[in-house]
Amino acid sequence: MSTAPARHHSVEASRDVVVEIEVRGRWDALALSEQLIPFHSFLVQYGPERWVVHARSPGCHGEPLEAALAVVDEWRRERAIEAPLRIDDQQQSDKR
Repeated sequence: MSTAPARHHSVEASRDVVVEIEVRGRWDALALSEQLIPFHSFLVQYGPERWVVHARSPGCHGEPLEAALAVVDEWRRERAIEAPLRIDDQQQSDKR
């Protein structure tokens, strides 16, 4: 089980970036979504145990993409779980 931080994606600071994290289990998805509230987070359920947490950068107060990814990295480490990450519909590697 890999808990390596997500590879950070460089983008123009002036445009919105969509971040999606696939999560198994409602409680894990809810916990991550709550931590990503500053990034306009919301949940979508695709199956009984399949959820996707959506977030957007910049955040409510201009928080950068790197801050959102740091939240995801910390959440993954705390829970010691894998959670596939997409940025602007591009799958991200768990290796930097």
